[in-house]
Amino acid sequence: MIEGSKILVVDDNPDIVEVLSDFLTLNSCEVYSASTGKEAIEALGKNNVEIAILDVQLPDANGINLLDTFKLHDPTIGVIMMTGHNDPDFIVEAMKKGASDFLMKPFEIDKLMLMIMRVFKQRELLLERTNILQKLGDTKKIELLNRELQKKITELTTMYHISNKFNSCNLFEDIYERTVAIVNEILDQSCGYYVMDNEKSELVLYREKTKDNGDIAENKIFLSQDQLNELNSSRKHFVRGDKLYLPLTIKGECIGFLMVQAHMNGNKRNGRFLESEIFFLKLIAEKASTQIENRMLYESLFESVLHTLRSLIIAINMRDSYTDGHCRRVTGNCLSLVDRMDTISEYEKDVLRVVGPIHDLGKIGIPDAILLKPGKLSDEEYAMMKGHSVYGEEIMNRFDILANEAKIIRHHHERYDGKGYPDSLAGTDIPLCSRIIAVCDTFDAMVTNRPYRTALKQSDAVAEIARCKGFQFDENLADIFLEMVRDGTWE
Repeated sequence: MIEGSKILVVDDNPDIVEVLSDFLTLNSCEVYSASTGKEAIEALGKNNVEIAILDVQLPDANGINLLDTFKLHDPTIGVIMMTGHNDPDFIVEAMKKGASDFLMKPFEIDKLMLMIMRVFKQRELLLERTNILQKLGDTKKIELLNRELQKKITELTTMYHISNKFNSCNLFEDIYERTVAIVNEILDQSCGYYVMDNEKSELVLYREKTKDNGDIAENKIFLSQDQLNELNSSRKHFVRGDKLYLPLTIKGECIGFLMVQAHMNGNKRNGRFLESEIFFLKLIAEKASTQIENRMLYESLFESVLHTLRSLIIAINMRDSYTDGHCRRVTGNCLSLVDRMDTISEYEKDVLRVVGPIHDLGKIGIPDAILLKPGKLSDEEYAMMKGHSVYGEEIMNRFDILANEAKIIRHHHERYDGKGYPDSLAGTDIPLCSRIIAVCDTFDAMVTNRPYRTALKQSDAVAEIARCKGFQFDENLADIFLEMVRDGTWE
C-alpha cells in the first residue's frame, strides 16, 4: 500500500537505519538514508523525498531545526519524528512546526507500517488540496474541494478506527470473530471468514457476521482454477456474484479468506465494490494476518515455557512425591469450583489451568531437610518454607509472558483477613485466582497424609473450612467449595 514511496531515513544509529531501510525496501519503497543533518539536507536536495523518518537527536543538528528546513524545502513532505523520550512539550512544538506523527523507540514494525500509510494518505490529501487551490477560484469549485477533503478525512478516520480496533485486541479474544465483526461494523457489510482446505481447493465457513441477521448462504466454496489465477495476479482477490473474496496470508502462505457481501442497491444487490472499500478490506486483512501470526508465535513460545516449567515440577516430584498428586488434585478442584461461578472470565480459567499444576513451583528452592522433615518445623524452618511462594514468583518472572501467573503464585498463601504471607494482602486485593487456590490447597493439605501428621477426617476438614471463611478464605468461594464437597464433586 506504500509501494513506490520515496522515503528518507535519518538516524545516527546504523542498526536502526539498516532495519528501516530493509523493511521499506521489502515493501517496494525507494529508500534514502543519512546519519547527520548535513547528509539529510544533501539527500533532500538530490531526491524527490515524499516522507522523512527523522531522529530527534543527530550529531550535528537538532531534529526540530531540521524539521523547519524540511518544511521550507517542501511543505508537503510528511515528517515522522523518532525519539526515545516522551516529552509532551517537545511533541507540541514539533506538531506546530509540521511534524506528521511520532515514533517512540523501541518501535514495532507493524505500527510503523500503519503510521507511514497514514502519513502518506495525509500527504496525498495535502497535495490534492494544494493542486486544486492553484486551479480553482470560484465558490462552486471550492465547494467541490471541500467535499473531496471531507471524503479524504472520512477515509483517514476509517483507517484510524480499523487500526485502533485491532490494536485493542488482547491475546485471548477470538481474532477471527473480531475480524468479521470489524468488517461488519466499520464497513456495514456482511462478512464471513473461511479456512482454506488446500487438498480439496475448497473454502469452509468458520465465522460469520451478517448485516441483517441473515445467513451467509455458502458453507463451503470450491475454488476454480480461474479464481486461483486471480489470486496470483496483481488484484490479489476475486469476485463471485455479489461477494468479494480476499486472502489472508502469513509469510506468503494463504491461511484463509475474508468474504464480504456487496451493499444493497434498493432491493437488489449491485454486486460492485468501491475502490475505497477494497482498500479498507485489504488493510483489515493485513492487520488480521499480523494478529494471527503474533498469536501463533505467542502460543509456540508459551508451550516452550510450560515445557520448561513442567521439567522443574518433575524435579520437585522426584524429591517429594506428595507434591505431584497434591497439585493435580488442587487444579481439578479449582476448575470444578470455577465451573460453579457466574462471574469468572475464560482468561482466569486459563490462568488456573496453567498455575494449578505448578503453584508449588517455589518448593524447588526449599532444602530437603525442611521440605521432607517428618516432625514439626521450627520457627526458622517455617519462615524458610513460607518463602516458596516468593521463589515460585521469581522463577515465573523469568518469563515475561507469565507475569500475571507469577503474581497468582506469590499470593496463594495470603489470607482474606490480611494475616497471610508474603505481603499481608486482604480481601479483594488478593487476586481472585490466588483466593481460589487458597481454599482448594488448604482442604487438600488437611485431608491427605503428610510426613509430620496423619490426614484429618473429611468432616473435620469441612468444619475447618466453614470456621475460617471470611477470615482465612473468601466467604463466597468457601461456600461454593463446601457445596462441592457436599455434592461429592471434589477430588
